Amino acid sequence: MSVDANRRRTRLSPEDRRAQLLRCALSAFAEHGIARATHSHVAARADVSIPAVYSYFRTRDDLVAATLAEVEAFLDGLLADTLARKTLPAADALMMLARLFTDSVEEQPDRIRVWLDWSTGTGSDRWPAYLGVLGRLHHAAEATIRRGQKANHIPAWIKPKAAARIFIGGGHTVALMKFEGATKKEVDAALVQLVGGATGWTLTPE
Repeated sequence: MSVDANRRRTRLSPEDRRAQLLRCALSAFAEHGIARATHSHVAARADVSIPAVYSYFRTRDDLVAATLAEVEAFLDGLLADTLARKTLPAADALMMLARLFTDSVEEQPDRIRVWLDWSTGTGSDRWPAYLGVLGRLHHAAEATIRRGQKANHIPAWIKPKAAARIFIGGGHTVALMKFEGATKKEVDAALVQLVGGATGWTLTPE
């Protein structure tokens, strides 16, 4: 097969090309950081020209916004799969979220690394957007805890807002533990402490 024929065979649709570039952008941002990743880093990973990346993301702001939107959609998806499921008991929903997030550190490491980097940019123009994402996470966890209290599954002495903030904040600790190579036993113990603290339950690691 000729080179030109091979290029025609592997040519991607605009939608598939954009999805490929976003995957490469997540990888580039995970390695170089939100403040330093560029169109050229994405082009190198996608094996395309730099102008090709610019044709989809005209400015660096566009590239950053699209990449962070991928991370945001991923986190919103975790909420939809867990805390938004009102048929699950509150403690079970919180534990499910904690375990899905923990698994994602291995399954989606680039998204988690970008999220961790995003959370440190207190002085950047991307900080308000991060606070918006964080606010939704806090709100969903708080609503779940309140739901558990209403069903008499979580004791009234638990402070929902404070517990939700500690629970969500614990995600950073668990992610760092996973990246450091913590054992499953160590990670499970941390998850039990997180969910136990949010629900007032005495849990036992699996």
